[in-house]
Amino acid sequence: MVVESEILASLLSKPSRGVLPPLGDAKTWEHILTGAREQGLCGLLLEALGHRQADVPRSVIDGLATERARIASLNSHFLNGLERIAEAFERAGVDVMVLKGAALLLCLYDHPGLRPMCDVDLLIRPADADRAERLLGTLGYHRGRSLLSENFYPRYHYEAEYLGAGPHAIRLDVHVRPWRPLRYRQTVPEDAMWDGRRSVQVGGSRVSIPGPSDMLVHLMCHAAFHGGTRLLWLLDIHRFTGRCVDESDWDRAVRRLGAWKLGHAARFALDRVESVIGPCVPERARRALWSQRACWRDRLVLRQSPRDRASPWLATLVDVLCTPGWRLRIGYLRAVLFPDPAHLGERYSGRHPGWRWCARGTRAVSALVRGVGSVVRPANLSHPPR
Repeated sequence: MVVESEILASLLSKPSRGVLPPLGDAKTWEHILTGAREQGLCGLLLEALGHRQADVPRSVIDGLATERARIASLNSHFLNGLERIAEAFERAGVDVMVLKGAALLLCLYDHPGLRPMCDVDLLIRPADADRAERLLGTLGYHRGRSLLSENFYPRYHYEAEYLGAGPHAIRLDVHVRPWRPLRYRQTVPEDAMWDGRRSVQVGGSRVSIPGPSDMLVHLMCHAAFHGGTRLLWLLDIHRFTGRCVDESDWDRAVRRLGAWKLGHAARFALDRVESVIGPCVPERARRALWSQRACWRDRLVLRQSPRDRASPWLATLVDVLCTPGWRLRIGYLRAVLFPDPAHLGERYSGRHPGWRWCARGTRAVSALVRGVGSVVRPANLSHPPR
């Protein structure tokens, strides 16, 4: 899989025109097709091959085209659902912003089959969390996985999952903050990304997306906090910087990264983009960004973030160590150590005297096993898209 990922990266990186050197026989191309399907890159690969002279088997071209059509159909379904949400939120006077895949489809990618997504990411203001839940309820959405306590979202956790009804249900990730690490609840202001937002058309409605500099900041830091391993996310950044970001946007992005303590994460993401795909950072922005100093907390958060699911207790420890504000840390730690009965009940089926303590013990052992069993693997580019 790593070999196919490296080939895909070379096919999708610049220069994107000219004669393509031989890559192997039909079997090699079938492996490339499989890798492109798994990583959500069929539409982009088909586009790239259209600009190059290559001896590609017809079956591979047909497979790429079929997958691009499937993704286009699915994305149209997602965008139709987004249109209904935008209408409802606009009528209710609740601000909502679209992030990541859906936002890129609305401003960057020319064809709905180029960039797949498996959910729709929305950003709301923390104060609107209850109103947003009621609005989504009227549209047939219900909360997905439970969190540790009723107020864990939006007080401590950055997003809540909502699931639609029916066989073609849409999953929503509703964010109250752009990124997961609790540290950035304190360093990134609540109005971040709202002051520079843009309004774009989605069907018969309009919806907000981040402005160019904020979109760039979000894409870089999102990729960094997930380890920078997904080729699609690196391509998003490379393509966005080439088409949508000018020098003033870079200047604004660099200033925000410094003020929000995110420079180290952004540098990590840009290093990944440039090592895998090619240059994308103007020299002036590079000098300014690379001159920003990172403290040990930012380095520790970046190191731990991709491992949070595998090591939940270590993730909690890092959050407590790196988040400013003792009151916030103590409240967060209390919520993690003593979750609500509703949360415990979903993870422990017994209802006998002392079941809550048994549930806490089961939860602790499970987290310990996950932490011990997690293995630090070398970075690869084979993750599925989001």
